[in-house]
Amino acid sequence: MNALEIKGLCKRYSGFSLEDVSFTLPMGTITGLVGRNGAGKTTTLKSILGTIHPDSGEIQIFGKPRSREVMQEVGIVYDECCFSEVLTLRQINSVLSSVYHNWSSDLFYGMCERYGLPGNKKIKTFSRGMKQKLSIAAAMAHSPKLLLLDEPTGGLDPVARNEILDDLWEFIEDGMHTVLLSTHITTDLDRIADRIIILSGGRIQIDENKDTLLEDYGILKGSPEQLSMVDKSDILGLRKSTYFFEALCKERVQMAKKYPALTCDRTDIEQMLVLMEGGAEG
Repeated sequence: MNALEIKGLCKRYSGFSLEDVSFTLPMGTITGLVGRNGAGKTTTLKSILGTIHPDSGEIQIFGKPRSREVMQEVGIVYDECCFSEVLTLRQINSVLSSVYHNWSSDLFYGMCERYGLPGNKKIKTFSRGMKQKLSIAAAMAHSPKLLLLDEPTGGLDPVARNEILDDLWEFIEDGMHTVLLSTHITTDLDRIADRIIILSGGRIQIDENKDTLLEDYGILKGSPEQLSMVDKSDILGLRKSTYFFEALCKERVQMAKKYPALTCDRTDIEQMLVLMEGGAEG
């Protein structure tokens, strides 16, 4: 069974459209949802959560339409802390224990203690990083099967980020839990993601296993004059200047054979994003 299935999701605004977004999240996986600001990541997440209503499309969570009961199995971390700043950890625990059937105060306080969060201070005294840690502890404390995370490591120092990533990896190890992680910090995805979905202009441009992505995609490099020898159909994204061009391509090994006069290097997720946003026509 898949943790999440999205088919033909569309949402249209003035000046932006999310068009025909479809993907599945298998159980026991971490999927990175990436793209520049305005690519459609937040619209996709809000559609899953039901905070906005899509114009069309189908969303199923654990094989069922979204409902209050189904959402009990979903943990959520937004890019900004959603708790009132006048509350303390004890007050948050009291509120959320009445919302979630499986809420565990022991788990919540245990994670807060491990993250170094002061139990007697109001949220308004917390740094951004501390607020993110609090959001993650709250999302995990009712033992969800699916975590939806929007920039969960934003504002965290490298040590804290690694701690959170370790927790996410441990969360999915039993094969019964799943993570959808929207982030700009692509090095996080290099470390823990199983799969990468790249959104650009409201559409899914790439949906691949991460290892396949890093092995199969490459960057053709050459002089501006050499760009004319590259078939446009081979270019997924392009960056060029007066002195060079870089073109994102698929089937790296085959491209190296097809264009022996050019260099064809391996790529990473961050480079792919930069080149895809450059546009295939340059």
